[in-house]
Amino acid sequence: MDNNRPIHSLDDILNDDSALFTNNTSKSLNSKLFDTGKLREIKKEQENVPENKSRRKKMDGFNKYRPLFERVHQELASGKRQLVRFDNNEIERHKFYVLNGQLLYIESIGSEFKNKTRSASQTDARLHVIYDNGTENYPLRNGLIASLYGSRQRGVYGKAVTEPDEQFTFENEDQITGYVYVLKSLSNNLEIKRIQEDHELYKVGFTSGTVERRIANAENEPTYLYGPVKVVAEYQVVNLNPEVLETSLHHVLEQYRLDVDIKAGNGKIIHPREWFLVDFDTINKYINEIISKLQISSNY
Repeated sequence: MDNNRPIHSLDDILNDDSALFTNNTSKSLNSKLFDTGKLREIKKEQENVPENKSRRKKMDGFNKYRPLFERVHQELASGKRQLVRFDNNEIERHKFYVLNGQLLYIESIGSEFKNKTRSASQTDARLHVIYDNGTENYPLRNGLIASLYGSRQRGVYGKAVTEPDEQFTFENEDQITGYVYVLKSLSNNLEIKRIQEDHELYKVGFTSGTVERRIANAENEPTYLYGPVKVVAEYQVVNLNPEVLETSLHHVLEQYRLDVDIKAGNGKIIHPREWFLVDFDTINKYINEIISKLQISSNY
């Protein structure tokens, strides 16, 4: 990894060639979850898939749609929305789909016209499609449908994203792999209290059991700064590799990591590695984005 290059998003992580993505931890639950070679292949394929005859370009005014994508990532991470197999010939306006591992949004559907190709559909329409990486294009509806279906030739299926109030069924039994948690220190240590006077300070971690059990002995563990802690938030994680998930979260928060040595009340020196000087909204945004995008990648 280039230590001089800042990490601001999951895309920065996926483009990082560090040992993070080659260690043995990724072999446990889902060995292909962080196969960056595959993700780079996907990126190249996206330039040539059938739906993309109108080439993508960077979208002016994407900031208007950014909160929408962030909300959908959050709802996917929480389970409020689900990814289901695309198995019909309908593309709906203002709905979300996943193609080649990327979330897309149908902004508009133009007027229908008679189809002059050999497609099974007699009509077609021009779409305005926006992608969560800030690009857009105007493919034909039948071309996008073909792309969502065409991936089946490689044993991979396009996905539709359910609406929050839709009924759905799981194709396979889901496995709860643990919980991501965000903690705030309640320590009386003067150094820690001084830091918290000037900055928001949170610990981000992962446990395969309950958060309550994990922090039960906090006052005797250096990872909790030898003090009591308060649970600010916890997120249930389903079907994702816990070790890789935790590592990726710490990786994207690296720029905010607390980098000081603290002398505990028992005289021991603490070297904090999982505490970050950053506001909770930023942490929440990154957690939801990463969990959601890993779910999308693992379903690809």
